[in-house]
Amino acid sequence: MKKLKVGLIREGKVPHDRRVPFTPDQCVQIKNEFPNVELIIQPSPWRSFTDDEYTKAGITLQEDVSDCDILIGIKEVPKPDLIPGKKYLFFSHTIKSNRTTNC
Repeated sequence: MKKLKVGLIREGKVPHDRRVPFTPDQCVQIKNEFPNVELIIQPSPWRSFTDDEYTKAGITLQEDVSDCDILIGIKEVPKPDLIPGKKYLFFSHTIKSNRTTNC
């Protein structure tokens, strides 16, 4: 079975988001449950989990994520940071309101 290389990218949009797609523990769980998935973490000084926490969990840190099949982040990627031909997954910005509407 072909390995799927998944990169967790550093947030490039300012202000930087501290949220992460996967915690170090979740990365370990993914590696254990899906041995054909390789996770790569792009280093970041802004995440709520440090680079060291990912390294201690046995997850590879790597600046260059261009060899990953899929790149995952929280916010949309600034156009200059996009890598041509790559598949990106990131979360949408949803307008939130505490106002109720009648439909």
